[in-house]
Amino acid sequence: MRKQIILVILTALFANFSAAQNLNDKIYFDEDWNVITDATKAAFYRLYDANDKSEGRKPYKDFYISGKLQGEGNFVWRNGEMEEDGEQKSYYPGGQIESKWYQKGDEIDGERVTYYENGNIKEHEFYVNGIPEGSHKEYDSTGDLHRVYNYKNGLLDGKQIQYLSGKIDLEDYFDNGLMQKEIRYSDGKIRRIFTLVSRQDTTFIANDTWFLREDEDSLIRKKSVDKIYDFDPSIWEYPFQMHFVDLSDFTYDEAQHFAGYGAISDMHGKFQEFDRQDRIVKEGQYSLNNKVGIWKYYDYNQNCYYTIDYDNKDEVTHYYTIDNKPFSGKFIHYENDGAQIELNIENGIHRGKYTVYHYDDEGEVIGKYYGNFDDDGKEDGYFHAEMFLDGEWKTVDFSNYKHGVKHGEWRTIANDSIIFKNYNNGELDGEFQICAVNLREDYAKDKDSLFLLTSGTYHNGKKTGHWWRLTDNSYKLRYEEGNYLDDSKNGEWHIYNGYYKANEDYTFGDKVTYLQYVVNYQNGLRHGSFVEYDTKNNKITQGQYSANEMSSEWIYTYYDEKCYKVINYDNDATPIRLYTLSGKPFSGKHIETYEKDEDYGYDTVVYSIKKSYIQHVEFIDSKTSKVIEIVEFKNGLPIEK
Repeated sequence: MRKQIILVILTALFANFSAAQNLNDKIYFDEDWNVITDATKAAFYRLYDANDKSEGRKPYKDFYISGKLQGEGNFVWRNGEMEEDGEQKSYYPGGQIESKWYQKGDEIDGERVTYYENGNIKEHEFYVNGIPEGSHKEYDSTGDLHRVYNYKNGLLDGKQIQYLSGKIDLEDYFDNGLMQKEIRYSDGKIRRIFTLVSRQDTTFIANDTWFLREDEDSLIRKKSVDKIYDFDPSIWEYPFQMHFVDLSDFTYDEAQHFAGYGAISDMHGKFQEFDRQDRIVKEGQYSLNNKVGIWKYYDYNQNCYYTIDYDNKDEVTHYYTIDNKPFSGKFIHYENDGAQIELNIENGIHRGKYTVYHYDDEGEVIGKYYGNFDDDGKEDGYFHAEMFLDGEWKTVDFSNYKHGVKHGEWRTIANDSIIFKNYNNGELDGEFQICAVNLREDYAKDKDSLFLLTSGTYHNGKKTGHWWRLTDNSYKLRYEEGNYLDDSKNGEWHIYNGYYKANEDYTFGDKVTYLQYVVNYQNGLRHGSFVEYDTKNNKITQGQYSANEMSSEWIYTYYDEKCYKVINYDNDATPIRLYTLSGKPFSGKHIETYEKDEDYGYDTVVYSIKKSYIQHVEFIDSKTSKVIEIVEFKNGLPIEK
């Protein structure tokens, strides 16, 4: 759309225009319609009668710099300034009309129509003193209606419709600028309904309902959930503009996706899910994305439902018939991953054997899980998982319970590792190890034949005593060891690093591991001496920590430059000093390199030293040799600019 308001022409400009350009009826504009005096940089120009300062409307014509007509209309003089007034028109470079509107003062007032180059209407709008009012329509280039907006006093109000391929794609209902409801369609079928439930300041509660279909006519299921939004009016023109986000299914990650569009949303309130017969299959309450209270899960094939109390972890699952009587019999449940769970239910509570089968894509059993529940519906005794390996079923995962409480040895598969642990009345207690799993066959191996990643002990649920663990498993070179007390690091910890020697054929050779850091801890915080070593066991950094903060004097040694640097972290007024390795005052250049920080643009720092004290420092981009900054020093301290 061509500019709506002609840029201000100061009275002084008109007074000097003829002398400056010797053309008192022409004004030049840049591509943004700013007035300029240099014709060689102009994108447009205007012809008008500069000498006619009478009242009333006067005609003007705008041209592309090529000389083709760009627009025409009328203007008036107001307070020495040129303002468009009345009917205005703009044209494409090919001569086709681009838009026409009515202008009053600085604002559009009345009808505005824009066109495609093929002559079809693109938009048809109405304004009152520059504010949208009434029906606004958008069309595609073929002439088909695309969207219909309705405004009241500049705010969306009433029904808004969007079309796709001739069918309704979106319906929005607004009240004074605030969306009350949105209905999204797919191939003419309802896909999603978004409804405002309540509002308090910038907090909104809304209901989202999804209709999930496998094709145009077949409804798979329906989900409905209340959600809470923290709306930021500085980002959005009006609340719930995030309705342009298209969700095909409902997951937590997709709910969080709203955050990327300017609002933070959480599931908060009533949740319901329905099957293709519009029967409830799941219902409950959310509080800020967390399930709360009692949830019900329905299974119409077995004429029953079961309940889970998310506020009481000790409460067992209860099973009922659809008519709310305690359920008894065999209950089979299918998970989304294809697992089949078989339970024995007696008088509404799961008792006895518990079995889970896992199947492959061809329906063959590839995994089993067995256990037992006591008369109170709680796990009791030995549970174990079996996997078909090397032509036979082998135990790969096991656990032990005592009346619903974890108690005894556990072996748990966790992605590419196996955790070996022990529980005592629900608390971790005793030896704890994590081992790496490289092959599927490793799942059934004894822990002594697996690669150790972590080793330590627990007592009453807390880490205690000596612990060892790899901190980088990529090449199994970096690890640490030390002691825990009441779940916190305490005392001296050693951190080791390593590298592989390079062979002549550029392959990896022998592994070399060296002590890199010695760190002291107190109650989990770095506290006490700290030492860093290089690969030759030379101390390159020494200092003290106090409650995780660097304190007192730290020494940084540079063996290649035969000097060391001293920094006092307790007193900023103490200058940094450099000495030779023998302890004498150092003079000369000292260079430090870092990984380049794009915010600052340098990766090299060059210190000029005289008798231990810094004289000035250069911050350099080594790639371009450009000096980014120079800081001068006096008496070893930087001079403030």
